Amino acid sequence: MAIPTDRNVMQKEAERKLKYKSLGIEIQQIWNLKCMIIPVIIGATGIVTRSLRKYLEDTPGKHLIDSLQKTAILRTSPIIQKVLQCETCGLSGGDHRWFKRSIRKKRPVTRDNYDDDDDDDDDNNTEQKASLTT
Repeated sequence: MAIPTDRNVMQKEAERKLKYKSLGIEIQQIWNLKCMIIPVIIGATGIVTRSLRKYLEDTPGKHLIDSLQKTAILRTSPIIQKVLQCETCGLSGGDHRWFKRSIRKKRPVTRDNYDDDDDDDDDNNTEQKASLTT
């Protein structure tokens, strides 16, 4: 099962068919059973492919596509709310768990500044670098 963006539903269904095709062949050979791969792909806004409806009609039992679509939409909704909330309040202030960014500039780890955590000895670091290069 996958929940891609709506424009990738058909592509994702084809990927799943190819991915599980070898497993279906293996099941048929080992246990002498007829096997059919049914990829259940529902878009983030609840879109399903026509082939999913056809597959579910051919399989016995009651299958509710509506409940699957509802679940996909309800799980997508909080993600969209977080993104829109961060866009409206701006990324400059407040606690944004969705877009967590580091405030401190990251320095590359070298032999000179590996043990040095404070910025008070910047002059000392430049002297050490100069002595190592000469």
